[in-house]
Amino acid sequence: MNLILEYIEFFWAMITGIFSKSKTVDHDLRSRDILIVPGLGAGSSFYKKLEKKLSQAGYRPYVVPLPVWKSEKETIAHLTQALNRSNDRCCIIAHNTAGILMGGLPDSARRKVDTLITLGTPYRGFKFMGLLTWKGWEPGSSALEMRLPAYLFINKFHPLSPIQEYLFFPRDENLQYGQGRDQWFDIPGNYNLVRRAENLRTIVEYLQTINPPIPLPPAGSVVIQDHIILDNQGKNSKPSVDKPSKVNPKKSAPKKKIPRKTSKPPVKKNTSTKKNAPLPKKKSKRK
Repeated sequence: MNLILEYIEFFWAMITGIFSKSKTVDHDLRSRDILIVPGLGAGSSFYKKLEKKLSQAGYRPYVVPLPVWKSEKETIAHLTQALNRSNDRCCIIAHNTAGILMGGLPDSARRKVDTLITLGTPYRGFKFMGLLTWKGWEPGSSALEMRLPAYLFINKFHPLSPIQEYLFFPRDENLQYGQGRDQWFDIPGNYNLVRRAENLRTIVEYLQTINPPIPLPPAGSVVIQDHIILDNQGKNSKPSVDKPSKVNPKKSAPKKKIPRKTSKPPVKKNTSTKKNAPLPKKKSKRK
């Protein structure tokens, strides 16, 4: 059943790629926190389910409109243009061969990638359905082998793969990056990775652990050293400086009463009697 679903999703990816209209990359991608890079033969509309699932989780994804069935040089030029217009800590979700393109980016564009999640990328080359391949992407290609160290310069690098591969040959360790970094999905199939509901839920849950969504500040706010200052009228406001508060003298602490000094010292009454004092003499009356 999974094999049938894989072929259905593959043919749907080819249809979206054939009938996709040539689109230019948006001029400003700094508000986008995730860039989805389409895989082999797929158009932008093939990733609508993944884009919707990420939006529901609080992310702001953008599917990069790469030219389909063009040369590697031309495709990398479009991808470099998108990265140059994104923020400096961009998160990339690259599907199958898009992960190979990430290894061929110029240094200026690769430095803007903070997190890279690859889905079923054949890092060491492949033969599609055991028949088709591209120059420089053959199994065991020395050119691809030389690109492998470039992924280690990315801050967060997470290669994810299906538990079973149906379309990219050889179906063995050559489809793994190695170094203990690979993780697998339960539902088989490369194109099933970005279409089946269970796989989409796994991608979002995994992404929330390594790169949780950060909401944009409200419109009309100024961000200064990670502090957001809001303006009630929706206009940019200057940061307020804390001023020392004025002290109300009426409400200040009560003063202690100090007794006033009198000009004359208090008179002390002497109540003590003198001992052995002579008695007054009585006048005698003459007869």
